[in-house]
Amino acid sequence: MSIEQMIREIVVEEVAAAEKRIRAEMESVNDETLDVSAAAARLGVSEKLIYRMCQQRIIPHERYGGIGSRRPTIKFRLADLEAWRAAQRVANSSGERSPTHD
Repeated sequence: MSIEQMIREIVVEEVAAAEKRIRAEMESVNDETLDVSAAAARLGVSEKLIYRMCQQRIIPHERYGGIGSRRPTIKFRLADLEAWRAAQRVANSSGERSPTHD
């Protein structure tokens, strides 16, 4: 076996191992759910602003509780929050209004 073949085998093994680690990390990130406090901390805004954006349907969220509930439980999927955040960056850099803000 030549040195080049040995190097290729090592590279293939290392790339496969790295891909496996990355996929595992991405699956756990995509499944993570945040509450209002954690979402506010992640975005660097107040909880009050998070509640207001939910009420105005500006930010993607899931609401749990009875219809008309004064204080429903609000949850955010991290993947949805990060996608929304990316859309905000694009909208802000182009000077356009956010696609989720009417």
